[in-house]
Amino acid sequence: MSKLIIDTDTASDDAVALIMALRHSDHEVVSITTVAGNCNVDQATSNALYTAELCGSDVPVVRGS
Repeated sequence: MSKLIIDTDTASDDAVALIMALRHSDHEVVSITTVAGNCNVDQATSNALYTAELCGSDVPVVRGS
């Protein structure tokens, strides 16, 4: 099983990729870090937390800069 740390701005395209990674049986997402990009870092963090919650995941989400 691959262990993944995902760094994302969690805009809509990244949210879909995050869902795919969290649901994939061959990967374990061990952490999600967020950055500003298509949205500001606070929104990216909120989006990542919400996406993980929708997937039933308790993976840690860490706010970046």
